[in-house]
Amino acid sequence: MKSLMFAALMVSVGCGDNHTKKPVDAMPDAQDPVERGQYIMNVTGACTFCHTPLNMDGSRDLTRLFAGVNCLFDVDTDPTNGVGCLSSRNLTPDPTGLANATDEQIKDAFRNGHRTDGKTLTPVMPYWAFHNMTDDDADAVVAYLRSLPPVNHTLPPNEEPWLDINNSGPVSPYIDPATQIPLPTTGETDTHAMHGRYLASEAGLCIDCHTPAAPNMGLFPPIDLTKPFQGGRQFPKEELGLLDPSYPAIINSRNLTPDATGLMGYSITDIENAIAKGKDPMGNAVCAATHGSQISPYAALEQGDLDDIAAYVAALPPAANDTSPNCAGPPVP
Repeated sequence: MKSLMFAALMVSVGCGDNHTKKPVDAMPDAQDPVERGQYIMNVTGACTFCHTPLNMDGSRDLTRLFAGVNCLFDVDTDPTNGVGCLSSRNLTPDPTGLANATDEQIKDAFRNGHRTDGKTLTPVMPYWAFHNMTDDDADAVVAYLRSLPPVNHTLPPNEEPWLDINNSGPVSPYIDPATQIPLPTTGETDTHAMHGRYLASEAGLCIDCHTPAAPNMGLFPPIDLTKPFQGGRQFPKEELGLLDPSYPAIINSRNLTPDATGLMGYSITDIENAIAKGKDPMGNAVCAATHGSQISPYAALEQGDLDDIAAYVAALPPAANDTSPNCAGPPVP
């Protein structure tokens, strides 16, 4: 049985692929709300990973941008037994998507976990983090979704164990920024690190993959918010597209805190290269589809945002958490 703690971001492609293509980026400070929403959806929030299908070559199918993915992942090994599949929603303004949803319903879904049909979203959709997105950014996301080309795509119904969650489960607890998102050690007066905190955990999802899974099978919510950014989220290498036998069977996400078991000794440039280029200080690949691959959203981060995220990561309170075995991929060109 596949892990129920499979991250929402991990669709599949290997690390170290061509990350130079930026098909759906936009300047983050654009006054046009559609452009701002595009940047949040396609870059900081990495929403394309779960809501856009891939082509056979591992590239993103832009003809079906945000049209949803059939059986995004299956927690059962048998794809034909009607158990285990979770599909992602068609977010385009088509009747099979969000055409008939109001702006408030859309925001209520991605911020509060309430589906447009009144059921409960599975917390694989990280509304528990996006709950803290600013009102302006939430409005921008809706504006961008309204601007998408409609794609007719009806998703299959979710299967058990996801049906019980959709029908009767409670919404996942939201992240409380005051108590569960670490403040930078530089203090709240550091506006750059504080902006990076917002991008890493409220309008972005670094906190999702780089926080250990919750002990309750990762459903409510999927991460252990007593250990934010301490790494150790486990992913079978196949779910990251890492088929080379030299990779360990299980990839642990990296401890991002400046502890000896984490990023102690990393410079700001080292952190930025890991985020945007998928390179560690030795020039080897960091093994995640979100960093350095041909569909890496973070290759399109605006430099100022990348600087701020790196400033925040560098200023995290150190916490010991040995995430070995980690991944040292091949050298990145």
